[in-house]
Amino acid sequence: MQHSPMLDLLHQNQWKDFQTDFDLLRQWSYYPLLITTLEDLKQEALFVSQMHGLGHIERTILQGGFCAMDQQLSKEDTLLLLTACSYHDVGRINDWVDDLHGHRSAQQLDRLTSYRGEDLLLLQGAVDAHSRRDVVLEEILTQYGAADRLRAIRLAKLLKDADGLDRARLGDLDPRYLRFDASRRRVALAEAVYAAYQRSIGRSPAPFFTKEQVAAFRTKGKKPGQK
Repeated sequence: MQHSPMLDLLHQNQWKDFQTDFDLLRQWSYYPLLITTLEDLKQEALFVSQMHGLGHIERTILQGGFCAMDQQLSKEDTLLLLTACSYHDVGRINDWVDDLHGHRSAQQLDRLTSYRGEDLLLLQGAVDAHSRRDVVLEEILTQYGAADRLRAIRLAKLLKDADGLDRARLGDLDPRYLRFDASRRRVALAEAVYAAYQRSIGRSPAPFFTKEQVAAFRTKGKKPGQK
């Protein structure tokens, strides 16, 4: 059986200042879907990297669970969001900023999942759009042609927030760039999850970039990880 550090952390149930958040998550009707997603994750399909590999994906799945709970998503949309979190980076070819990696990831979803028809279009649109600027999000979703436009937009924005919350690992998590109030309230939790995850696998809980490095990137109009 494959090892999941996130499942280990969830079973340990030691979240200190965030215990109430995790208690609510465990009481959520679709918490079993979150657990199943982590158990069934096709780890062999993931990009191999400390920055965008298994750790990032597992933490994004967890944040996707919180997002789905906060927004009271249906069972169907919860599964779609958790699946999008699972495979949003499989199209990566490096750790650098790459606006097209979401598009490459989207093209693999029919192989990696059992989704077809409208649900596959929703999934592909969200994954493609996650690596693009918000200003073109609706344009990208239109290219996939899902019938329920509002549903497509909500899933895409929630994936962006779930992914964005794990910018804690980069030292570059700015709540102003998150799309939902509930996501903005989870910044400190996301930072604590990253630190706990890193400690659990014997790595430093410090972000990949220092505050000084992040400031230098921003001065140059770049994101951490951008050449």
